[in-house]
Amino acid sequence: MAEGNRVNWAIIPAAGLGTRMAENAILGCKELVEVGGLTMLERTIREVENAGIQNIVVVSSPNKPAIDAALADRGVHIVHQDEPRGLVDAVRCGRILADDSDCLIALPDVMFTERNPSEKLCDEFQGDCVLAIVKTESPWADFLCDTGRVTKLNGTKILDISEKKPSDPFPIGEYRITGRAIWTQAFWDVAENDEVAALRILASAGNLRASIVKTEYIDVGLPIGHQYAQTIFNR
Repeated sequence: MAEGNRVNWAIIPAAGLGTRMAENAILGCKELVEVGGLTMLERTIREVENAGIQNIVVVSSPNKPAIDAALADRGVHIVHQDEPRGLVDAVRCGRILADDSDCLIALPDVMFTERNPSEKLCDEFQGDCVLAIVKTESPWADFLCDTGRVTKLNGTKILDISEKKPSDPFPIGEYRITGRAIWTQAFWDVAENDEVAALRILASAGNLRASIVKTEYIDVGLPIGHQYAQTIFNR
């Protein structure tokens, strides 16, 4: 477990196929696409470091050697997810190195324009699983699908999360999970292979909290999100 309420490990999943960004990927890796002079992966590593976490695990794929090469002298741990079996499996691969500690999870294809969300999560962590969430606004949210929507919120306590509806647009003005979270042992006690199902169980038990980040949130895993990110970070 983390020392006190301190989170000492972070896991950055980077093993996915990235099919939505195939045309923009660098050497088959969307994580190596540059935005504002930094790759999305490097930007995420720096965010985590600035949150005070030095033990960082990047979960890559044996089919993405360019990531291993890019991180050769970066001072992070690299593990491989042999097959793309989803987010929970990827984090599970990285968690072995973290000695089953509470871990910050940071997806590299999500970017923020204000406030370090990883730092905010760590500052607000009190032992329960906590998710960074953001209220969706136009124009950056107009192209998001209805996944990761928080449907019931009481203060900082998340009471329910909707099922994934990838064919539906995300309702503007509602809260969305952002790709930053702290997963504790309570998550793994109920997790199988679907993170949303596990989070819904925790929410129903009153063991899931929110860290509300007031920022523009950009899903750079979408081509339109990549274009929007370039206009923001290259100003």
